[in-house]
Amino acid sequence: MFIFSHRNLCPAASCIFVLALLFPGAANAGKVSQYKFKKTIQRSRVWHSVEIEKRDVLNGPAGKGSYQLGQTVPCKYEEKDPNNPLGGHSPKFPCWDASGTRLKVKYDPKANPEVFGEIAGTRLFWALGFYAEKMYSVNIKCRNCPTDPWNDKGKQPRATRSFDPATLQTRLVGENIYMTQWHGWAYKELRWVKEKSGGSSKAEIEAFKLLAVFVNHGDNTSNQNRIVCFPGDEGCKSPILMVTDLGSTFGGQGGTNFRHWEKRKIWKDADACIANLESTDDDFDDPVIKESGRKFLSELLSRLSDKQIGDIFRSARMDVLGQQLPKIRIKGKARRVAVRDWVRVFKRRRKEISSAKCPS
Repeated sequence: MFIFSHRNLCPAASCIFVLALLFPGAANAGKVSQYKFKKTIQRSRVWHSVEIEKRDVLNGPAGKGSYQLGQTVPCKYEEKDPNNPLGGHSPKFPCWDASGTRLKVKYDPKANPEVFGEIAGTRLFWALGFYAEKMYSVNIKCRNCPTDPWNDKGKQPRATRSFDPATLQTRLVGENIYMTQWHGWAYKELRWVKEKSGGSSKAEIEAFKLLAVFVNHGDNTSNQNRIVCFPGDEGCKSPILMVTDLGSTFGGQGGTNFRHWEKRKIWKDADACIANLESTDDDFDDPVIKESGRKFLSELLSRLSDKQIGDIFRSARMDVLGQQLPKIRIKGKARRVAVRDWVRVFKRRRKEISSAKCPS
């Protein structure tokens, strides 16, 4: 969710001063040199310890900017700005709620599988303690909305329209660090992380990579990732690395798709622990996973209850997606894909990880 309002623009110098007050680490954020970029990654973390068993996976992160599953959210449509178009390829539009907050809405479940995959992906990462944006599946009631906002050229009729299910994003609060705008860290740069510099352990990094394989994260170029300095972190001493866009998960590059995820194995070579991943990042195709990371992720996944696993897919409204996908045959009978089918494949893939033995 964007909280930046065009009604509160400030001159560049004033904005820098305000950011320095709001975020003490802001002077160390933004565009940096290659040297500083590498040094920042060296002390970055990808994971923090959480009480997995107590995570409310169905409703997700609570607090400011949170929404209940299926909550009706009224907002007013924001007209398109040709000088500042929304990026990406998936259908989305901005609108404003009653508090003056600008919302980023992803919609069109029939053509946009990110409406489902991004909820499931972020909910799993969050449940295990890996950093992720806060995503919620809601019912948007948009006033003065075109029929299809993403494709509107200004000629579609306007009315109050419902988009259900749709997703809302509440971004993790903090300042980004980058060398090139809109691009964060790349998977090949994870090798720079050093535990002795305050960064994640090798086990955490390897588990992070394996989790991307587990969800079959197909679109993982650097523009999908963020390096974040949290508010109050003076000098950005404890930055974090996160995936900011987990839309192309539980299926692959073509988006969320049960058949694709079901057919995909964790390992291309189980003995050598060469993982099975077709990536948009050429340096992250079929990554080799070390034993420390396999064991670390296996232990995290084992702590999820059956209900929590089901709630990953219930929170993402996979029941709605199941009505759109081709029927499957179970014991000779054809039926729609249900949440229990996603749970079955999840547990099978979890077992593929737990039963492996990787090189150290």
